[in-house]
Amino acid sequence: MRNFIPHLILIVCLILLICAASCTPQLVPYTARVQGETGLGEAELKKVQFYNSDRIVLFREVGKNTTEIVSGEIKIVDGKQIEEIVINPLTPGVLVNSADGKRFGISFEQGPDRYLVFGLNPRKAGTYSIYGRDWRNHIATVDYDGKEFKLAPQSSESILLVNLKKLNGLKVNSRTARGRSVN
Repeated sequence: MRNFIPHLILIVCLILLICAASCTPQLVPYTARVQGETGLGEAELKKVQFYNSDRIVLFREVGKNTTEIVSGEIKIVDGKQIEEIVINPLTPGVLVNSADGKRFGISFEQGPDRYLVFGLNPRKAGTYSIYGRDWRNHIATVDYDGKEFKLAPQSSESILLVNLKKLNGLKVNSRTARGRSVN
């Protein structure tokens, strides 16, 4: 009997572990292939839950005359005030706009201009990668919350992820109104 109880506990733990693993989302990179296979338009994509693959860090130097810091954290680096915004890996995001289906504005927090652009990147197996301008040494410039920020080097690898299981199960009910006539 004494040997039976530890085995029973082990079996119960294994069952719980398997159940927990089956409940976790199956996140995969959002790619041109996934986009093509699903054929989702902008309206449907706004119902899809996106996630970022890696930690995203935005930073900018805050001038002495700048007093408004809304969503960031202030740090002092080499005597300069730096505003920093961190978006941890697997933070849920939503599509707020799309330019030609090749670039998506994904928002990870509330606010009209609080979104990052992810673009189709053929050099990264057709994934939707974080988009910036003036890339130098894995640092780019991005617009966020109406301000210009720098994208930290570790952020350059971030791509969009989706729960493929939920994406494949997405159903859209649509109907067209026929109009009404006067009797």
